[in-house]
Order: sequence, then structure tokens, then C-alpha cells
Amino acid sequence: MILDSISDFLNKDIENKLLFKNDYLLPSIVICYLLFVTWIGPSLMENRKPFNLRGIMVVYNFIEVCVNIYVFKWLFSTMIVYWPVRCTSHEDPRYLEVYKKTLPLWWFALLNKMFELGDTTQKYETVLFGEFESVEAEGLMPITGTTTVMIANTDVFCECAVVKTEGFYFSIILGVNIIVHTVLYTYYGLSSIGPHMEKYLWWKKYLTALQIGQFVFDLAYVAVDLLTGCKEIGINQILMFAFITYLLILFLNLYKKKYCE
Repeated sequence: MILDSISDFLNKDIENKLLFKNDYLLPSIVICYLLFVTWIGPSLMENRKPFNLRGIMVVYNFIEVCVNIYVFKWLFSTMIVYWPVRCTSHEDPRYLEVYKKTLPLWWFALLNKMFELGDTTQKYETVLFGEFESVEAEGLMPITGTTTVMIANTDVFCECAVVKTEGFYFSIILGVNIIVHTVLYTYYGLSSIGPHMEKYLWWKKYLTALQIGQFVFDLAYVAVDLLTGCKEIGINQILMFAFITYLLILFLNLYKKKYCE
């Protein structure tokens, strides 16, 4: 009965799920989350010792590696089958058919993005309270812990919101993001084991280069599709292009400061 309930939750009546149909719930979750990690959480922990999250983070990060591999496999097989309809109008019967068939995928991906908020909470606490040095504000952002959390979760919100409204067109961007996250969570998991793992993490600097490559690919993909007429320029495309450009500039600046100076 429990397995049937889980299956129903993941696969049935998805369009009527509150998280999926309510346009205000996602931003509300992100806003509440930001309040918690930037104000409520630090206030509660101001005079307390930090939690020992090492064991939790090790298990969590390797679960995320498995989940992201599973989602990518599902997404990749879907893209192969339905690639010809990615540029069709949302009113096209073929697009609507694909959208309905792939709703469980988008729903699962959305839930996983919400689950990843807990991961960023752990990393924020690690940065804030100095539990161990091998995880540093996701190891990548050239900004404060608070801003890192805000940017990371704006990314989460944007991906979820765009998948809801644009669906299959942006699935390739989500797919590339999942590949990068799989590598990142592998790094986070190994880092979480303890400082003695640092000698095996010499490839940390390549994570920044990997993410830079991701943003360059995303910008090229959106630009080519807009120029070729696959998609008309709309608010989602403009916001996505601007946000990816912003992240690209941040990561290029980080790479220059950490590895070129």
C-alpha cells in the first residue's frame, strides 16, 4: 500500500498537484528558505555549537548522485524519442501529447530540486559555522555564504519555473545541469568524508571550468534556437539568457582570481 501511494504521488494527477499548479508556491518556498538560512537559522545558532553534519552530508550527497543519474537517464531517453517536437507550438497536438507523457519526469525533477534545498542548507551551515574546511560555500562561488545560497536557490527556482512553463524545449539545459550536478555531488560527498580526502580532490579546480562550460553551452543553445526560429523571444528566454550570462561572469571572475593570478 505504501509503494502504491508513492507511485500515485509521483505519477498520477500531476497537473493538479498544489506545487505544480500554484504559481506562487515555488517563489514562496524559496523566500521562506532564504529567510531561514540567512536570518532565522543563524539567529537560532548564534550561541550554540554547530551540528555535526558530516555523516548526513556523505549519505545525502551520494543519494543525490544516484538520483541525478536516474533523472538524466530518464530525461535522455525521453529527448531521443521526442526530439522532433521540441520546437513545435504549445498548442500543437504533438507537443501536448509529449507534455502529458513527460509530466512524471518534470514532476520528479521538480521534487528533486526542492530536495536539493536541504543540501544547500547543509553547505550553508558548513560555511557559516566552519564544521570542516573542505567544503567552502559550494567550493565555487567568489562571494559570501549568504549570496551563494541566494544565487544557488534562484537557480533552483528558475529551473523549476522554466520546466513548468516551457517543458521539453528547456529539457536539454536541465540535462546538462544534471550532468554537472552529478560531478559536483560526487565531489561534495568525497569532501564530506573529512579533511583527509583533500589529497584525492586535486581536480577541484576543474569543477569551475566544467560549470563555465555548462553556461557557455546553455547560452549557445538558447541563442541558436532563437536565431533559427525554433523559439520566439519571450520573457522566459530573456530572463534565462540574462541569468545564465550573470552566472557565467561570476564563474569566470572566480576562475581568474583563483587559478590565473
